[in-house]
Amino acid sequence: MNGNPISSPARIVRSTVFLLALLLLSSRANAQITFPGASPVSAGNLIMVLKPETFDYTGGFSNTVDKNVLIYGASPDLAVIVQNNTFVSNSALVTDMGRTHRVFANGFGDTLVQPRYTVFRQDGPGSTFRIAPYIGAVLPTGMDNVNSSMPRGGQPGTGAFGTRDAITMSYQTLDWNAAAEAGYQANTAAAGYQVGNAIFADAAFHYRLWPLDLGEEVSREIYASIETNYTSTMPNRSGGLSIAGTGGQMLVMDPGIIYTTRLYSFTLTGFLPVYQQIRDNGNRLNYGFLAAFRYSFFTSNHW
Repeated sequence: MNGNPISSPARIVRSTVFLLALLLLSSRANAQITFPGASPVSAGNLIMVLKPETFDYTGGFSNTVDKNVLIYGASPDLAVIVQNNTFVSNSALVTDMGRTHRVFANGFGDTLVQPRYTVFRQDGPGSTFRIAPYIGAVLPTGMDNVNSSMPRGGQPGTGAFGTRDAITMSYQTLDWNAAAEAGYQANTAAAGYQVGNAIFADAAFHYRLWPLDLGEEVSREIYASIETNYTSTMPNRSGGLSIAGTGGQMLVMDPGIIYTTRLYSFTLTGFLPVYQQIRDNGNRLNYGFLAAFRYSFFTSNHW
C-alpha cells in the first residue's frame, strides 16, 4: 500500500464534508419556486423571497400578486414558512344593466403560515432525502370588500380563516434536486361566502446547466427548472349555494430558469395550462409568469 495509511480515510472525510457543504450552499439559494412549503432551509438561516406573479384568464379576468415569502430554519428539523400576498390587483369584465365594463379590486391579500417538521432524513455523500409534513393556517389579512362592483371571488382577500396541510418530500444532489408535496386546503365561510376546499399536488425538478463540473471556487450556477401544480377544487358557495363557473380541476406546467449564488438567486418562470376542467364553463387560465428574487441571511439564532 502506498503512502500514509491514514491519508486515504482522511481524504474521504474531507471530500464528504466538502460535498455536503456544497450541497447546503447550493440549496439555500435554489429551491422550489411555486410551492415554498417544500423549500429546504438550514438551521438559523432566514430566506426572503420577493415574488411578483401575474395571470391572464378567459372572460377578461386577470390577477397580479406581489407575494413575499419568509422561510426560517428554527432548528435542524423545524422550519417556519410565511407567505403573504402583500398586494393583489384583480381586473374583471362585469356586465351591469346590459353594459359590460371593466372593474378593478386592489389591496392587501391573505397570509399563509406553515410550520414544517422533518420526520425522516437520510444524508449521504453529496445527497440528502427529507420527508416533512406541515400544518398551515390561512389568516384573513386581506381586504375582502374594496370594490362592491367586483364579484366576491375577485376581491384581494377572502375574509375567512382556513387550513392548508400537506406532506412534502425532497431529494437533493450536487447536480439536481427534486421535490413534491400533496395536501388539502379547507376554507371557512365569511359573510355568507366560502371559497371551495381543494386537494393539491405539486412537483419540481431542477437540473444544473452551468457549470458542468463543480469545483472549490464555484460561486454561481444556472439551473433549468420544471414544476407542475395540480388542484381539484370544490365550487365556491354563497348563502350555502354553489356558484356557477367556480371549482374544477387544473394541471399547470411551469418551465423556468434559475441563476443562483451562495446568497441570492433570480428566477423567471412561466405558467402553461396542460389540463383544465372548470365547472359551468368558468374562466380558464390562458397563461401566467413570475419573476422571483431570493436572498439568504445566515444567522446563528436557532434552537
